[in-house]
Amino acid sequence: MKPKQVLVDVDTNQVQINWLDGHASIYAMTYLRRACPCAECQPWKEGVGEVGVAPESVLNAVGELKAVSDVSMVGGYGIQFHWADGHTYGIYDFGYLRVICPCDECR
Repeated sequence: MKPKQVLVDVDTNQVQINWLDGHASIYAMTYLRRACPCAECQPWKEGVGEVGVAPESVLNAVGELKAVSDVSMVGGYGIQFHWADGHTYGIYDFGYLRVICPCDECR
């Protein structure tokens, strides 16, 4: 699944992805930080569409720890967030982001 547009709003701590099929996904930074797909954050991820159990350091992160200091596009397939807590390992591919869309329609 490819996005039409990716909007990162650091003031509201949200990311909006407008998909080619017309759907719009809005993610809170808190949700994305907890859903980090890297091996460190998701060692027990059970299946597609489920946000796995993150380490306590992620679950208990507050304030700036869940803020983004930078965002990078990774090729044409994903986004890499540079979190204020220094974590940069997770690459959120667009397929994963679509599967974890938190809207009522997708849940």
